[in-house]
Amino acid sequence: MDKQEIQARVNRIQWFHRYELVPGVITPGPSDMMERGTFFQIPSDLTGKRVLDIGCADGYFTFLAESRGADVVAIDSWPRAGFFLAHEVLNSKAKFYHMSVYDIDPGMLGVFDIVFFFGVYYHLKNPILALERVASVTRDYAIIESEIMGAPATEGEGFSRFYENRELNGDPTNWWVPNIPCLLQTVRAAGFPRAELVTCYHDRRGIVRAYKGPRTAGKMLNEDFFVIIDTPSAGAHLDGIVLVSGWALSQLKPEGGIEHIVIYLDNLDDPAGELGEAQYGSWRADLTAHFGDAYGPVGFEFSWNTVGVLPGPHTLYVLAEGEKGWHFDFVHVFVGVAEQDQANASRMHKDAVVQNQAAQDPSQTKSQLAVCEANVARLQALVAGYEQGRFIRFMKWWHNLTSSKGK
Repeated sequence: MDKQEIQARVNRIQWFHRYELVPGVITPGPSDMMERGTFFQIPSDLTGKRVLDIGCADGYFTFLAESRGADVVAIDSWPRAGFFLAHEVLNSKAKFYHMSVYDIDPGMLGVFDIVFFFGVYYHLKNPILALERVASVTRDYAIIESEIMGAPATEGEGFSRFYENRELNGDPTNWWVPNIPCLLQTVRAAGFPRAELVTCYHDRRGIVRAYKGPRTAGKMLNEDFFVIIDTPSAGAHLDGIVLVSGWALSQLKPEGGIEHIVIYLDNLDDPAGELGEAQYGSWRADLTAHFGDAYGPVGFEFSWNTVGVLPGPHTLYVLAEGEKGWHFDFVHVFVGVAEQDQANASRMHKDAVVQNQAAQDPSQTKSQLAVCEANVARLQALVAGYEQGRFIRFMKWWHNLTSSKGK
């Protein structure tokens, strides 16, 4: 097919994406993908990666990923003629399935290294259900792009606006438009341990990258699982050997529903933060009194040696993993903080005493007094900086992680 024939066939189709199909032939859609595509930060080399493009429309991202070496599967509930023409012109090997995001099944499609979920979230009546299906087929990470509302801040209260009819752009397929905190929260709640804002663009569009770990890959967060940390308690000051204990169960399958209990420090399902696997199956008489013996052997225990952990605030995670998914609980703790505070205060007090003595003793030289004053100022700044930094980090983590857990 020569350029003139391609152009003629392109002109007979109603396009949504605008992009260069072949050199010198640009599809005449209203959404300029050559300009927008730069915001998505898609890797330049996708050799050997499996990529799923959900809501592929005219296929710009499908064929972009394929041109960068990926094995691509594309799905859409409303197939577009532009996709199939581009597929033909580019001699593409990408597979297309006419299906809804709600029907995504890892048994049918397999699991993907990277999932594209662009411009779909706000068209869904049940976006968290859709994100659970996305999570169920994601091995490494998903890139999620959506219409957003409000300022592009990652912190603050998460909320979403519901559009019952055609209030947004006259389009009856627009249902929910989240702000950035809500977008991040719903992504995490669906089954991604970590999510971060990539960028916002055009005032009302946001892009999030959502990460999986080795234990949550290809699994959604299962609300049937229940995880509770009994010890340590929130805000506890920890030192030495610490007992991490609690209980975890599957409500629908108390026997065998949960297979592993894994403990993490600061980053959930991150091998670098994994502390180890807890012993699971100890008897909980308090639960059998409520729910019967089937819910008895659900306790867990883990001995954590905090020696070597950086003093300060940390978040301790407990992840429950099973065939049907995973869930978690977390607690904010302080490691070695009480001792650190005491040491700083003691040092500052000693220097303050020396400074006071120097000020009252004429035999002290000006240089000695200056040294004392400098030491006091330095220690005051050190303690103030430590306390301020600790407080800021704690508040950020508390805000983000309690938002991800829900209220």
